[in-house]
Amino acid sequence: MITFLNKINVIKIKILRNIDKYLFGFLNYLFFWLKFLPFNKSKYLKQPKKILIIRLWALGSSILTFPMIKQLKDYRWPNIQLDLLATNRNQAVFKNQWYFNKIYNLFSWKDLLKLFFSFKKYDVIIDTEEYFRLTSLISIWLWKISIWRWEILSRKLCYNCPIKYEWKHQVIEYLKLLQPLWIKYKIPEKLEPLIYTEKDKLKIDKFLKQFEWKIKICMHTAWAETAPDRFRAIQNWKKLIEKIIDKYGERVVIFLSGTKFEEKQVNKLLNMLEKKYKNQVYSLVNKFNLFEFAYFLGKIDLMISNDTWPMHLAAAMWTKTIWLFGPNLPERFGAWPLDKNINIYKWNWKVYVKVMKGVFEEDKERNINKIKVEEIMKEIEESI
Repeated sequence: MITFLNKINVIKIKILRNIDKYLFGFLNYLFFWLKFLPFNKSKYLKQPKKILIIRLWALGSSILTFPMIKQLKDYRWPNIQLDLLATNRNQAVFKNQWYFNKIYNLFSWKDLLKLFFSFKKYDVIIDTEEYFRLTSLISIWLWKISIWRWEILSRKLCYNCPIKYEWKHQVIEYLKLLQPLWIKYKIPEKLEPLIYTEKDKLKIDKFLKQFEWKIKICMHTAWAETAPDRFRAIQNWKKLIEKIIDKYGERVVIFLSGTKFEEKQVNKLLNMLEKKYKNQVYSLVNKFNLFEFAYFLGKIDLMISNDTWPMHLAAAMWTKTIWLFGPNLPERFGAWPLDKNINIYKWNWKVYVKVMKGVFEEDKERNINKIKVEEIMKEIEESI
């Protein structure tokens, strides 16, 4: 189901991407020469004092940067200042983590003014955004040394330590950004979990007490506004819920997660269910904050999701996941670690998403809907 509001959000995203591509791309060509100001590159790479991480978008990708940021913070440099530039969309993910001295919000005028008057304040900028020309422009202004990849020409011109993208999993691609700093990174066995508070824990423990002896499965059936073709058709989710409850009966409880933006999609699915199924399905829309939800995911038995951020969060909380893929490929974006989680996808041998080039072609075939309910049930039975 694609609502009018969904369509408006998709249009907004396309407009923002075009502004970034053409306006900020032009400004990249106009100001790239600033990177040639005379600084001792070797000095700042070997012993930096101030490093800024840039991550503006995507909750899921923000979670995938955690291993890189942790290994950077744990490195042998004493008293290093590590800061973050984020936005309203993703800064909450980093809120309770211990990595940063300061977190700046790009949408805060106060923070923007601080950054404007911080010309070449940072020894090193690590830009984790895949294709934004805006972040290249920010990097030119703030850095002495900057690191990112070279797939887009206007961005490549702006960095003096570009890293080649090798189409590996995003966790590994982020870790590779440590190479110019002479840091020998380690590929993690699992993701870093979100840090929650004792208050968060108590609230979720109280909520889950009523389901203490049940098999707890959470489903994220909705989709991010950036990619409606990653959304599995709602009738397919309905069939899956019915199959699970028919097999496990009253032993199972199913939770439907979602944001305020996704509330209509979740409610539509609930209203489609017959009463005998609906009694075992609960909506979590607007019920928990991010950290409560993280702890909740760590306490359930299984997470099943479309290709969107709650799957990365579930994997980060070390909960087994079944991820349903459409145009994206799990080898690059799947639940980490790939050998401990289940990534199901149907692919027609066409690459629709080339994130490093800022290319997002719509999968009009909706390959995600070619995944059969029986295939998912088989993995569920082996997982719980």
